[in-house]
Amino acid sequence: MNPLRLRLEWLLLLLLAFTGAVAGQWTEATLRLDNRLLDFASSLARPEVNPGILIVGIDDRALSEVGSWPWPRLEHARLVDALDAAGAKLVLLDVLFMETTDPANDHALAQAIGRSGKVVLPHGFGIAANTVGDYQPVMPLPELAEAARGVGHVGALPDEDGVLRRFTLRQRVGKAHMPHLSVVALRALGLDLPPAPPQLGPDANHPIIAFNPPGSFASISAADVLAGRVPAGLLQGKIVLVGATSAGMGDSYAAAAGTVELVPGVETQANLLNDLIAGKVIYPYREAVQTFVAAISLMALFLAFWFLPPRYGLICAGAVIVILTAVSILLVPLAGRWLPIGSLLVVILLAYPLWSWRRLTAVSNYLDREARRLEGKEAGADVEGVDFIARQVSRMRRLVHNVQDSLAFLRQVIEAAPDAILVLDRNGTAQMMNAQAHALFPHWQGDTASGLGKLLEGAAARYDQSRGEIATADGKTFLVARAPLGRSGEGEIIALREVTENRRREEERKQMLEFLSHDMRTPQVAIIGLTRQGEAAPPDMLDRIRTQAERTLKLADNFVQLARLEETELKREETDLGALVEEACDRFYAQARARKIAIAQSVPEEPLFAPVDAAMIARMLDNLLSNAIKYAPEGSSVSVALAQCADGFAVLSISDQGPGLPGARMADPFARFGAQERKQAAGTGPRAGLGLAFVKRVADAHQGTVEVMSGAGQGTRFAISLPLSEPIA
Repeated sequence: MNPLRLRLEWLLLLLLAFTGAVAGQWTEATLRLDNRLLDFASSLARPEVNPGILIVGIDDRALSEVGSWPWPRLEHARLVDALDAAGAKLVLLDVLFMETTDPANDHALAQAIGRSGKVVLPHGFGIAANTVGDYQPVMPLPELAEAARGVGHVGALPDEDGVLRRFTLRQRVGKAHMPHLSVVALRALGLDLPPAPPQLGPDANHPIIAFNPPGSFASISAADVLAGRVPAGLLQGKIVLVGATSAGMGDSYAAAAGTVELVPGVETQANLLNDLIAGKVIYPYREAVQTFVAAISLMALFLAFWFLPPRYGLICAGAVIVILTAVSILLVPLAGRWLPIGSLLVVILLAYPLWSWRRLTAVSNYLDREARRLEGKEAGADVEGVDFIARQVSRMRRLVHNVQDSLAFLRQVIEAAPDAILVLDRNGTAQMMNAQAHALFPHWQGDTASGLGKLLEGAAARYDQSRGEIATADGKTFLVARAPLGRSGEGEIIALREVTENRRREEERKQMLEFLSHDMRTPQVAIIGLTRQGEAAPPDMLDRIRTQAERTLKLADNFVQLARLEETELKREETDLGALVEEACDRFYAQARARKIAIAQSVPEEPLFAPVDAAMIARMLDNLLSNAIKYAPEGSSVSVALAQCADGFAVLSISDQGPGLPGARMADPFARFGAQERKQAAGTGPRAGLGLAFVKRVADAHQGTVEVMSGAGQGTRFAISLPLSEPIA
C-alpha cells in the first residue's frame, strides 16, 4: 500500500467533494431539498399571530349579498366608510383600481379614501411598451392614489417549485425603488423595517417569511361590514386588510406554512405584515458563508476518514449530516438566518462510499501483494470465498494464522529457554523478552519499547563491556551473548546466562588457595621446624608441636564443616534453643575455669523452640564461645544470653571483655578465610580462620542475621537472630 498514493487520493477526493458542494450551491441543484428543510425550519420560527391584524374577506357570502365581481366602486367607498366609522387604525385595500369605471363612482371612492386618511392602496406591474421582458409599475387611478395614505406593490414571486416563501420589499424599476404594500403600511404605522444583517447585499431585499397556517388570522366577511352586522369595538384600533378570499377569484398562492397549502393573497400580505411588525423575518447566509461551512465540514469529515478506524467512518459521516441538519434548522428560529446545506449533504453521502471504495481497493491490492510475498508463489486453488474480496481475506487469514503459529512457536521457544532472552530491533530497542528477562527488568512494558541502556538503568545494573558481563543490584552476574538477526541488521538477540554461582566458586577457589598457602601451611612449617631442633629442642617442644597440630586440625575441621554446610541442606527440627545454650556452656566450663573466666548464662525459664539444625547451631556456639574464652583476659567473664523478640525472632548473644576486633578485621569480620593483617603471621590475628565465616553461613542458612559490636579495649559482642518459625520458601 503506497502511502503517498493514498494521501494523494485522499486529497483528490477532498477537493472533488468541496468542488461538488460549491457547484451544487451555485447551481441550486439541491434546491428542492433545501426548500424542504427551510419549510420545516420556518414552521418553527413563525411569530405569534398579531391580534391587531384583521382580514375583511371578499368571500362567497359577500359576493352573494353584494353582487358578482367586480363590484361598483361605490360599494368599495361604502366599505371604506364603514371601516373608518368602526375605528380601524389602518386599512390595506388589496384591490387593484387601475381602470376607469363610472366617474361618479370613482370620485365617490376617492372621497371616501380621502376622508378616512388611513387607506393604503396596491399597485401592480405590467410589460413596458415596446420592450420584451421589461416591467413598469401600473398604478391606481391618479385620483385614488392622491387620496390614499400610501401606495405599495403587491407583487409575489414564488420559488422554482411554485411555493411562495419570499417577498421583494423594494422592487427596482429603472432607477426607482417601489416599496411593498406592507412596507408602506409599516411606515404609516410609524414603524421601521427589521434591521437586516450587514453585508447581505441583494438578499437583504428578499427576506424569507414564516407563514402561519391558513385561517390563523381573525377574519370577517365584507358583507357583514357593509350590512352593519359587525359587533361594536371589533374593528377598533385594528389593522384591516381587505381582499378576496373566495376560492373562485383565483387570488391564492401555494405557501410554506409547515406544509405547502393554498393561502389567499390577502392572507399572504397579512403574514408578511405580521412578521415585519414582530421583526422576525429570515435572511439567508451569503454564498461565502456557505462555502466556508462546506470547507470546514468536509475537512473534519475527511480527517476522520484518515485518522479513525474504517468502522467509524459511517458513524462520522452520519454525525456530520445530523449536526449540519440540526444547525441549519435551529439557526432559523434561534437567529433568523437560513443556511442551505442540501448540496453539502449530498456530497457527504457520496464521499463515504467513494472513500470506502478507494480504501477497499487499496486494501485488496495490499492483501494480494502480501499474500504473494508470504506464499512466495501464486495463490492456491483451495481458497474459499463467495467473491474476490472474500477469497483474498480467506487467503490472508490462512497466511496470518501460519505466521501467528510460527510466532507463537517462537515465543514458546524463547520462554522455554533457561536463559534470559531479549529481542532488540534495528534501533536497539527491546521488543520482546521472556519471563526470565522480565524478572530482571520488571519495569519494562510490552507496549513501551526501551533500549538496553534504559533497561539496565531502570534495574540499577551495570554492563562491563570488556568482560561481557552484567552485574545487577542484588549481586547477580550474567554473561552476555549477542547475535544479529538476519544479514541486514534488522535487530539483535541477547541471551543473559547467570554465572553468579560460577563467579562465587571462582572466588572461593581463589580464597581456598590463599588459605592453603597461608593458614594451613604456617602450622605445618612450625611443626617441621620444631622436629629439626634435635638436642637443642626446648623442654616445651612437645606442647608446641601439639598446639600447632591442634591448630591445623581445627582449621581442617572448620574447612570441612564450612564446605559441608554449603553443599548439604539443613536438617531442621524443632529444638529448644535454651538447651543448646546450656550444653555449649557446659562443654566449655572446664576451659573457662582453667583461665579463671566466669560464664554468665541468661536463658528463659520456658523452653524456646525454633526449627533449626541443632548440630550446626551447636557448632556455631562452640566457635563463638571458644573465641570469647580464648581472647578474654583472665579473671574476666563471658556472657551468653537467649531472648525472644516481638518480631518472631530469637536472639543469641555472646559477649566478652577482650581486646576487641582490630580495624582491618571489623571491615569484613565474616570473610571466608579471615581478613588477615599482613604484618602478623598468617592465622595469628584475633579470631582469624574459618570460625566466623562458619557462623555467618549458619545464620544465613537459617534466614537469620549476625551483628558484631566491638571496640578496642571494649570487648566483642556477637548477636545472632534466628526465626522461630520456618520461613516460607
